[in-house]
Amino acid sequence: MINANARTKLVGALALAIPLVLADGAQAGLKLRLRSAPVGDTKGHSQSYEVWLDGPRLAIELVQRKQTTKRRIVFRGNEQKVWLIDDGKQTYYQLDPESAKNIASQVAGLKQGLNQGLESLTPEQREAVQELLGELAKPPAGPPPDYKLRERGELGRYAEVACARNDVLDGERVVAEVCLADYGKPPVTREAFAAIPALGTFSRKTLEPLVGQFPSLAAVAPYAALDQVQGVPLAVKSTEDGETRETFVKSIEQTAIDPALFELPAGYARSWIPPFR
Repeated sequence: MINANARTKLVGALALAIPLVLADGAQAGLKLRLRSAPVGDTKGHSQSYEVWLDGPRLAIELVQRKQTTKRRIVFRGNEQKVWLIDDGKQTYYQLDPESAKNIASQVAGLKQGLNQGLESLTPEQREAVQELLGELAKPPAGPPPDYKLRERGELGRYAEVACARNDVLDGERVVAEVCLADYGKPPVTREAFAAIPALGTFSRKTLEPLVGQFPSLAAVAPYAALDQVQGVPLAVKSTEDGETRETFVKSIEQTAIDPALFELPAGYARSWIPPFR
């Protein structure tokens, strides 16, 4: 027989567990709503995203009202693997540290052959070919900078959670601003946001070889610093191509997450070309 005290504890434990166990196999996690909007008087467009977190796994989708086919990015931190899933084409593109090294090596060899061919052209012909080839004609870039954080002494608040504003520095130059919330009580815990530092490690391993061959990727290189950040980034403000944008968390919800969000749909074929930007 279970005594009254033990029965009370058991009932309390079940009351907490029942909302997290659903018939379809969904499990507890976090759902975030993000907003990316231009800062100041600009004609840039705003975008909304939905993000699901389950420990070291993350899935993100762009919210599109008029488009029925979905595109999703899935990050599996324990496997250091990203899938770019295109439901319209029923394909997926996979990026991992090993494939990033292979791509960088192949592009480096291609660039070497192109440069040898360009030397035999006239200046006018060379300029026309370089414009046509775009990034493939650009010389390799150096390694990504070692970004540092500097506290601004200012507080922010997003999704009803307080955060401290920091400058992101490349040497002495401010390249971005991030508002960090301290880990603490749910939902802002290390366990719930384990995908964030794992994504930083992944970015460091994949971007370092790729940025050297694709200079335009330098704009996302600061994500590699996420593995060193002690806290949850609730807002990021940065400037690219003359436009300053702020991406921030609008809401954080503890909810049941469908495990299928972090899996490849059955029957999807692997693509060797990224299906979307």
